[in-house]
Amino acid sequence: MPLTELSLREKKYATQKLKILDTFNVKLKQKSLADISVKEIAQTLKISEMTFFNYFKSKSEVLVYFIELWNLEMQLKIETIPPKEAIYLIFEETATLIEDNPRLFMEIVSSMALYGLAKKDINIGKAERILRFGSNLHYETGGFRELILPLLEQMSIAEQQKQLIYTALHNTCFATPLLMKCSNFGSLKEHYFEQIDFVLKEFCHV
Repeated sequence: MPLTELSLREKKYATQKLKILDTFNVKLKQKSLADISVKEIAQTLKISEMTFFNYFKSKSEVLVYFIELWNLEMQLKIETIPPKEAIYLIFEETATLIEDNPRLFMEIVSSMALYGLAKKDINIGKAERILRFGSNLHYETGGFRELILPLLEQMSIAEQQKQLIYTALHNTCFATPLLMKCSNFGSLKEHYFEQIDFVLKEFCHV
């Protein structure tokens, strides 16, 4: 569906929801989630606090929304490339995101550890998908599992090894950035690629 076929109400709702998300991400470059108030976000956008809660039930729900949008973006980027290259691209894009806004990532990991960051009632409407990604995006939802497991299915990997490899890649994605403050860390992309090389060559033999 092209943008011109969306109703004014759909476009207005989606635009405001994405503005809240983008403002939230900017604030996270400056301070922690605990130090960001809904009132502050509302004042920045010149909306009421009640308007914020019309879109999100809590600040943590904005994190879930961000992850869902990120997964949609990754699905779009990898849909036409071979599975092995797709895995490296996902991690390269993730490294760029984290290095640009490390506090955002740390808040996501913290919320995952404490609350699980379940999708719950998060819904990304067609207007939001079109405004953010264009009309050619046919994916509606997804997560790290939905990104990685289909790629492993396309590779020459023994069935009993797929879950092990997925777990190794999941741990690499979320645990490695926690070492970024070490003095000899280097770049996150380099560390990601070193670990992916090890997992794919030693366990997958591809």
